[in-house]
Formats: sequence, C-alpha cells, structure tokens
Amino acid sequence: MGIQPVIGRLLVVDWAPLPQEGDKVLFVFDGGTLDHEATRRITFSDGELSVYEFRSVAELDDLLTERLARRLKAAAIAHEMGETIYLEHGRAVLAG
Repeated sequence: MGIQPVIGRLLVVDWAPLPQEGDKVLFVFDGGTLDHEATRRITFSDGELSVYEFRSVAELDDLLTERLARRLKAAAIAHEMGETIYLEHGRAVLAG
C-alpha cells in the first residue's frame, strides 16, 4: 500500500559537476508533512531500504556527506523563505 504524498514546490536546484561521473542536476521538492497515520503506512517494496527515521536539520552534518548536508540545509532555508535556491556543489551561487 505505502504512501503517495503530494509533492509541493521546488526548493533547491543543485548543479553537481563530477568529472568521473558527468554533470548532474539534482532537485529537492517540498514533500509536505507526514502525520502519524502516513508514517505508519510507509513501506519499502523493492528491498533497497529497510528502515527510515526523521532527523533534525541540526543533525545533518553528522549523518550525511558534506555536499548532501549543504543541499538539505538549503532546502530547509528555501522552505522557510518561500523561495527556490540554486546551488552548485551544494553551495549557494551569488547573483552578479
């Protein structure tokens, strides 16, 4: 059964050029807030994952690679500001 959350607005676009893998453009969208009933219905049908947990933005540096932590922290800021943030390698690019 699982869940099918409504996907909201685009929070982050992150250009990640990697010479060994090729350029990537990564997108982070607002997935909304899951209530207790929705989290109870989360399933993993393909066997790739077996567990999930929710963690605070403050914990990201200790859990993720530096670039991924930067991307998700930018998404949290974009969510609060009501904007979309453009990144390169997880770092904000100043207009100019």
